[in-house]
Amino acid sequence: MKSKLIPVLFFVLGLISFNAAAQEKQSRTVSGYIKDNFGQAVSNATIMLEDSSNSTQTDYDGYYKLENYPTDKPSFITIRAVGYIKERKPVAAGMRHVILDVQLKEDRQTIQEVSVIGQSENERHIHEIRRSGFDVSIIDLNRHANEAANVTQVLKRATGVTIREDGGLGSNFVFRINGLAAKIFIDGIPMDNFGSSMSLNNIPVNLVDRVEVYKGVVPAFLGSDALGGAVNIITKRRARPFLDFSYTFGSFNTHQSALVGTFTDPKSKISARLNAFYNYSDNDYMMYSQEKYNIQLENTINGKPDSIAKARRFNDRYKSAMGQLEVGVRDKSWADQFYVGLTYSQNNKANQLGASINSVNGGQWVESNYLMPSISYKKSDFLVNRLYTDIYTSYSFDTRHVQDTASYNYDWSGKWTSRFGDSKPNEKSHVKYKLDNYLARVNLNYDFDAERKQSINLNYNYNSNRQKEFDMIKGYDHSGLPSNLGRHILGLSWQNQWFDKRLSNVLALKYYGLAATKDIDERKPTGQGAVSGDITHYKKNWNFYSISVASRYRITTDGGWKLSYERAYNLPNMEQLFGDGQNYMGNWDLKPERSDNVNTGFYYNTFLNENNFLNIDVTGFYRLAADYINTRVVGKDGSDYFQYYNIPGVKLYGFAAEVKYGYKDLLAVTLNGSYDKALDNKKYTDDTNQQVSLSYGYQVPNRPWTYGSMDVSLIQNDWFQKGSRVQLSYLGQYTHWFYLSEAHLGSLASKDHIPSQTIHSAVLSYSWSRNKYNISFEGRNLTDERAYDNFRLQKPGRAFYLKLRLSLM
Repeated sequence: MKSKLIPVLFFVLGLISFNAAAQEKQSRTVSGYIKDNFGQAVSNATIMLEDSSNSTQTDYDGYYKLENYPTDKPSFITIRAVGYIKERKPVAAGMRHVILDVQLKEDRQTIQEVSVIGQSENERHIHEIRRSGFDVSIIDLNRHANEAANVTQVLKRATGVTIREDGGLGSNFVFRINGLAAKIFIDGIPMDNFGSSMSLNNIPVNLVDRVEVYKGVVPAFLGSDALGGAVNIITKRRARPFLDFSYTFGSFNTHQSALVGTFTDPKSKISARLNAFYNYSDNDYMMYSQEKYNIQLENTINGKPDSIAKARRFNDRYKSAMGQLEVGVRDKSWADQFYVGLTYSQNNKANQLGASINSVNGGQWVESNYLMPSISYKKSDFLVNRLYTDIYTSYSFDTRHVQDTASYNYDWSGKWTSRFGDSKPNEKSHVKYKLDNYLARVNLNYDFDAERKQSINLNYNYNSNRQKEFDMIKGYDHSGLPSNLGRHILGLSWQNQWFDKRLSNVLALKYYGLAATKDIDERKPTGQGAVSGDITHYKKNWNFYSISVASRYRITTDGGWKLSYERAYNLPNMEQLFGDGQNYMGNWDLKPERSDNVNTGFYYNTFLNENNFLNIDVTGFYRLAADYINTRVVGKDGSDYFQYYNIPGVKLYGFAAEVKYGYKDLLAVTLNGSYDKALDNKKYTDDTNQQVSLSYGYQVPNRPWTYGSMDVSLIQNDWFQKGSRVQLSYLGQYTHWFYLSEAHLGSLASKDHIPSQTIHSAVLSYSWSRNKYNISFEGRNLTDERAYDNFRLQKPGRAFYLKLRLSLM
């Protein structure tokens, strides 16, 4: 109950600070939004009061606020933005606060290169992405702000992305880009650093501005050991007063709320940022047997399994909460931004299933509490002109309790059944894990010239993890036998532009260092108080070097070609090496992945006329991977667990295509499809080259290889009243069948595959008072399709959600 108050408290604090600012001396202002003909925000546009030096610029949302204009006579403002036709608008006299929204038309006579002068850090970063040779997609989460969704649900629709879950809200998931493991970052910081309470599938969309999806080569500034790519989640950070609060209620007793707020004092430049969310769901959806695909739920009658048609989940409750407060200063001579932050999060997750549908738990759950103080510092022209510095450090404390209080296992009736086929009760378990995590990150970027045609970037990440274990029932303290994991990643990149910026290149060198240690008590009693064996110290060290190059050539103003290559590595993490004490069994013998990646593609973005927009993006890729990390199911003590393991060699290839079309701010259509094949590329079973592997040349099991999505939105502005917006969106996702086990061991008739599935969803939203008040209704999986990802573990069926949102600017 206490955790449910977190968003409410932040909401009240946000309103108090916001109202306090509003009570200050009233100023004569004109404010509004600058957007293009397709409803997209125009950032970095200049708004100027005529016959005056009074001017301002739009932010990421296209929002501006021009203060202190004369009220005693009519006046005019001019709006200028690179790539758009200048607009001149009258401002009436005698009004203290004028709201004026402006729509700009594209100027087809200008070259589509955005000026970097006066850009914010956020805008400058977007510009860097667009002019680079990286294969990257930018997803604007503000367009999804009225969906009852978390980041996972939006990311699933991105080209080349697969997120495979094994249940409802808060469930475990596997994340890949074009078939290879990818890393997740929040504002450039690895998500692993935010503890077990914060995950990709519990971050509400309202906390996020945009998501950058890098496929293949990853920029050096992320400091990543990503193999297939990376996702960088950029949270909302505003210099102006800003508050956004939302609450969602829906099926399976699901409650979700989110709060984000910022405030900066215009005189002292003291700034505060608030972020908070709360999630809860019973996850008590219905599960179904499907004999066709060998999915059979079972109860136990007289000690024997008995098949049943359906059953409801009864031990899958999930709740999580996060609160983050950052206080500091902005726009000082010694710092663009300096913040001291404190993040607290917690979660509690009941664990209904292990790795298979009939490994049923009735009294197992995990809970965690996480605390992280942090310091961040950003400064342009640091020490010398054109040197940008970004420094971040944090130290976190994560405490996890993994408990199973049930004396017996359960079947789908909710009644207990013995694990060993007799009446012997199971031992209760309660293990506490304490994980300390230290992160230090330094990013330096130097521009050799004012136009930024030549830049160099240096990034260093150091991350250290130390885990201790305590058996709370037996009273055994394993803390003297810790597990440790430390990694160093150093990246140096050179970005350059040639031929009037038609050719852009990024050349990068990286160093990866990883050290893992663990102590195991291998002592055994031999009788009469004597023991044999000792405490053994195990240690692993890896050091790797890689190179990457990414190029873009702009063939025309609207289109171009991209090509990239890299030798990439993916280093094992704590869960993969040591397990999580619940569903994942560690694998100390796991090796780092290595892959040579080639990506190429063409893009074409054009305005057919002032009312029609078309974007086409086609990419192809080839990956040659060694020690490819995959997941499998292993049994231990009558229960099933997931475990990561290496496949010696895998060849991946495929392509992805995306088409976007827009008609004014009335219709938006996105259609994409991906094909990525992964074949076992290890021909021989041993070094003598005598025995050919049976799996050689066959598909790697348990991974989708053909999938796609469709998003169609109909929009009507000012329908019921001025400043209102109605939007109806259809969301469709398709996944082709894929093999569950080794492809060479059977056929589709063998039932060893995950069936094809199509998920249909829809969202109807209404906003009024210029997006201040919002209400939306969402239906997911409208046809109640049986949806599966991992090892036939069924995901939720049909569900409905109602979302209320308040946004103040």
